[in-house]
Amino acid sequence: MLMEPHHVDEPTRAVYEDIKATLQLPFVNTDYRAFARWPSYFALAWKDLRDKVGKPVHEAITQACHDRVAQLAAEGLPNPGNLSSRALLQSAEADASLEEIIQVCRLFQWLIPGLITNVAYFRHQLEAV
Repeated sequence: MLMEPHHVDEPTRAVYEDIKATLQLPFVNTDYRAFARWPSYFALAWKDLRDKVGKPVHEAITQACHDRVAQLAAEGLPNPGNLSSRALLQSAEADASLEEIIQVCRLFQWLIPGLITNVAYFRHQLEAV
């Protein structure tokens, strides 16, 4: 169950706003909305993580995650449909501007490695007890 912004209490809504500001995102993604099922835990976990976001170690881990996944995807993901860039571009043009689609791809390309890093940190917090 995801905790949508209009369903959470005011302190959790404030955490959502802080996440958006800190991570420079237009929305709070589903992983954080799932953690908000436990608002006391979530607020404390985010408060601890927040101080690490954007610091050199956090950025290095996020960059390493991105680089490794991009490398593995380029080397090993099959293309059973034999999709070409041309076919994808033509299809994209039917739905939106190419720039808009590229912006969304870029957003998620960088959002996911940071999210993986942050969720791993949340897990580490729990294991360190």
